[in-house]
Amino acid sequence: MTKDSKTIIKISYNILLLFCASLFLQLPLCAQTMVNTNDTLMVYETLKAPKIDGFGNDLCWQEITWEPINYVWIPYGAQCDTTSFVGKYKCCWSSKTNRLYFFIEVKDNAFVDGFVPGKEPDIYNFDIAEVFIDEDASGGLHVFDAVGKDTLEWGVNAENAFTYHIYAPFPAEGKTSTHPYVADLAGKSWDDVQHVNYASHLPEFALRKEGNTAFWEFSLIVYNSTFDIARHKSKEVRLFPGKVMGFSVAYCDNDFADGVRDAMFGSDWEPAPGNLHWMNADYFRKVKLMTHQPVSIHKK
Repeated sequence: MTKDSKTIIKISYNILLLFCASLFLQLPLCAQTMVNTNDTLMVYETLKAPKIDGFGNDLCWQEITWEPINYVWIPYGAQCDTTSFVGKYKCCWSSKTNRLYFFIEVKDNAFVDGFVPGKEPDIYNFDIAEVFIDEDASGGLHVFDAVGKDTLEWGVNAENAFTYHIYAPFPAEGKTSTHPYVADLAGKSWDDVQHVNYASHLPEFALRKEGNTAFWEFSLIVYNSTFDIARHKSKEVRLFPGKVMGFSVAYCDNDFADGVRDAMFGSDWEPAPGNLHWMNADYFRKVKLMTHQPVSIHKK
């Protein structure tokens, strides 16, 4: 092979790579999730806790990089049209308040509310945000305090991890919803199921909407597997630099008020058939609490 031939082949190969890259970048964001990228997320401490108002104007939010909510859990592995849904979130923590803080932004072509606690058990059939927390990153099942053979499918401690289904009615423009309903499951089996409201775990909350964009901002108290819903007050976990936890963020997307969930998007990869986080904490992302760093360290 001549030198000129090798040069032509090399140029052609580079052109092909550029062409493939351009196609990839044109794919909807949710389609770019072929590989598990659940690396450890560094969650930085804020020196001043944010004002929970749904605006996200606080300095701490300006310092933190957005994390995408771009894996399609339902229908599993499907591509999504970013003109229909785009989601992302930020997280920080405070040693002064001993709380995690979340700011979630979702662009959606339709927001469906109308959930009625006690009447509508399937809260996921409405537009809701979800946060999954595994305080010690131990993984494992966390549906029921099951016994016998049921433990193999549902686990032995429902509080091994928490699945916070966060609902609030979407407010009118210029208004804010501040009283969420935060659902999770407890009990020993489906015959003994308890639909728990963990709203007290989110002591500060704001949901705001501008056009087709909604903003969830809230603080979160972290509890561990010893949490007892029968007690009036369980001891919260002390947060500190270097602490490793598991968590992920998700969104249930419903385009019609027909009582059927249309799609679910998550911040992290999970295997088929999808929608496994509510059962198994093995798929939560590892997060590590870090001390506050200058903006240039972790801002994009």
